[in-house]
Amino acid sequence: MSTILDALKKSEQERKKNNVPTLSDMPVPEESARWPLYVIAGLSFLLAVLLGVIIANWLGSSNPEETQPVQEPSPTTQPTFTGAKNDDAPQVAFEDVVVNVVSYSSVPSQRFVMLNGKMYRENDFVRAGLKVEEIKPNAVVLNLRGDLLTRTP
Repeated sequence: MSTILDALKKSEQERKKNNVPTLSDMPVPEESARWPLYVIAGLSFLLAVLLGVIIANWLGSSNPEETQPVQEPSPTTQPTFTGAKNDDAPQVAFEDVVVNVVSYSSVPSQRFVMLNGKMYRENDFVRAGLKVEEIKPNAVVLNLRGDLLTRTP
């Protein structure tokens, strides 16, 4: 208890001498450097942009028109057509198009077909000149440069 009384007496003596510390007597604390924050923010932004470019290229490369070159017909194979034949249209073999799955729904947006292991919906292009025209319950109608072709799995 005597130490408390001694401290009170000492502070009373300093107050009387006007030696009491004030806020202006306190040293200003140093601010921490902000450059690490800016570096981290800049690197995060660059990483996000790089990731966006990579994802955009990955999604863009899954476009069937760009990844699959147009195959010229071989002289030994002749395409078979189920629709009207257009003699002016260039001949493109479609025997290499394999129908894996036909998924029909009464809702047109839920219909899809798998051709050569890739999923397509109505009005999607399989490759240049070959378009999925219509998906039926057990077949798919392909449009080969104006000619309608019906394929079943």
